[in-house]
Amino acid sequence: MADIPEHDHIIDTGKSRLTLEELGAVQPGMARVMPEVGQRIWKCYYAGKAHNKPLARFQLKEAVNLMEMGVLLRPKYTDNMYKFIEEQVEKVKQAIENEDWDGFESAFHEMVDQANAYHELYDKAFLRWKIPEMPPPDLDMTPRG
Repeated sequence: MADIPEHDHIIDTGKSRLTLEELGAVQPGMARVMPEVGQRIWKCYYAGKAHNKPLARFQLKEAVNLMEMGVLLRPKYTDNMYKFIEEQVEKVKQAIENEDWDGFESAFHEMVDQANAYHELYDKAFLRWKIPEMPPPDLDMTPRG
């Protein structure tokens, strides 16, 4: 049996003091991360519909950052998440970069369909993401300059 250390690292948050084990226990899982991804993807979609390249690009990049954080915390999703990013997300990214807004629309819908297929693969078919009918009320989608 391995020796148990006599001390643990303590993280001082300024409000509490946590051990590494306690800090690990409060890290978000996919149930907390994916709604944040959905918010970014929603904003990406409506930014693209408005032909707002900088905002669409930013929201997609932030969504990918969250997906990567998700696989760091839940490694069982690593292979499929990176496949999704490299295939479906990349098509949306390229459409944004090329300002191919018709291609953006079709790539985006394909990405949503594939995301829902992955939910089915992981026995979460009850999680069916859809594009909200209205643009997010908290951002102006109008392109600048």
